[in-house]
Amino acid sequence: MQKAIAETSITLDAPSRLLDHYVEHMRADHDLFFDISDAGVYSFEQSGYRIELELKPSALRVLLEAPSSRDMTFSKEGMVHHIAEFDPVAAQNVRWENEQAGVGATPANFRLLTVRNSVEVFDGMQRVTLHYPDIDSLQGHGIHFRLILPCNPSRPPVWPVMGPNGAPVWPEGEDKLHARYITLKNIRADLQEVDIDIVHHDAGPVSQWACGAAAGDVVGAMGPTGMHRLPDARSYFIAADGTGLPAVAQFMSRLPADAVGDVVVALPKTVDPLDYFPKSKLKLHVLPPHEFEARVLDIAKDLTVPGKTDYGFFAGEFCNAQSLRGHFKKTLKLDKTSQISTAYWRR
Repeated sequence: MQKAIAETSITLDAPSRLLDHYVEHMRADHDLFFDISDAGVYSFEQSGYRIELELKPSALRVLLEAPSSRDMTFSKEGMVHHIAEFDPVAAQNVRWENEQAGVGATPANFRLLTVRNSVEVFDGMQRVTLHYPDIDSLQGHGIHFRLILPCNPSRPPVWPVMGPNGAPVWPEGEDKLHARYITLKNIRADLQEVDIDIVHHDAGPVSQWACGAAAGDVVGAMGPTGMHRLPDARSYFIAADGTGLPAVAQFMSRLPADAVGDVVVALPKTVDPLDYFPKSKLKLHVLPPHEFEARVLDIAKDLTVPGKTDYGFFAGEFCNAQSLRGHFKKTLKLDKTSQISTAYWRR
């Protein structure tokens, strides 16, 4: 797979101010810490993605790298979005060197997916089966995709199109869309079919859609993207509440057959974890969903050993993610290449 590279130089009256705002925002809100070279170049690199920032006279040079051109769509959008938080005019004026933005066209990684079925797989978890065109050629790009729904289901959807700054333009007002990253639980490439598992949330638009989805319904999607496997390690610690169960299942299925470690998950007592997760040498620890948030950190401390546990993964509630990230980094001394703790939702 050929890596994609994009570069731009953003003209600004005070480029250092934008740089400082951006770097601090990424540190505080996204836990991304930039390295600074002797030449003053800021860089961050993880899982095949790279951001490079450099001050120039009256400008900020931005270089992005992504595993593929499809992944680059997300990288450009993320960069433009964060710039717009501090300087909306500068964000609108971004132009990527030697590239055509395909203005007015749907993004290259956009697809229309068709619902085939929706069933409750266990109490609190709804599974929607979707027809995903050419997933057989796309599944190597990651295990997550962005599900896109109209905020007003009674209106015909108006899908995003590309703007001149390399980022999608999302409709506003009555045509506003709701977009959320979802994990592919099962992929049946020969059938161009995927399953996604959605935790029930009474007020959640994606949850409401999943519970009411009917065969023939059409939704938008961008992706897949993100990690497609965990790095090699001597011993893994993997944990997730209900929202992260599909990711755990995917990662377990892609680990070496001799991988060892511990997996801590939230599942109802009525569910046999061996029915949901693939066969593995990793030891499964199951917590009732209502106890998971209060207990997962203490269990992580009991099951992990500095110098032995050399990869940590968590997916779940925001406060849990912060606590587990602190444990991974401070106690286990894991760096950004050997741990990830992601907030899938916030209480």
